[in-house]
Amino acid sequence: MNSVYAYIRVSTKEQNTDRQHEALKEIVKTGDTIIIKELDRLGRNFMDTPKELQYFFERSIKVIILDTPLVSTGDTKLDYTINNMLINFLSYIADKEREKIQGRVIEGLKNAKAKGIKLGRPNRILPEDFKKYYIKWKDKEITGVEFAKLLSISKLTLYRYIKEYEM
Repeated sequence: MNSVYAYIRVSTKEQNTDRQHEALKEIVKTGDTIIIKELDRLGRNFMDTPKELQYFFERSIKVIILDTPLVSTGDTKLDYTINNMLINFLSYIADKEREKIQGRVIEGLKNAKAKGIKLGRPNRILPEDFKKYYIKWKDKEITGVEFAKLLSISKLTLYRYIKEYEM
């Protein structure tokens, strides 16, 4: 019996899809089907998407793209060459759209910064007695462990507070 799998990928460069990709390659067999919501979920850029689709096509694994069903692989009614051209074209459009969105975000961040709008996390509010114990810690009257215990926080949190305070 053939199986159906959903294909999911991460969206940021800091995240990694290798683990997911290898897991899918191990379990997806000839005749199986992978369902993805959008074509751009299949690859990070214009070059990745056709490579991924080619991998599945060569193994007779059907790929259903929910927002672009015409481009789904494994459709015997659609000539492979035309399908491949459509995939490349749509991948290119998706890649350009992603670039435009990234450009808009960067532009918006620059404009906000130029207007003096503070971006990112709000500053932490230091514990009430932090400054008093900080001076004692700086003067080596107490250790970092004692400092953290006096504030009822972990050492890691203490050193984050110290770093922020000293900036």
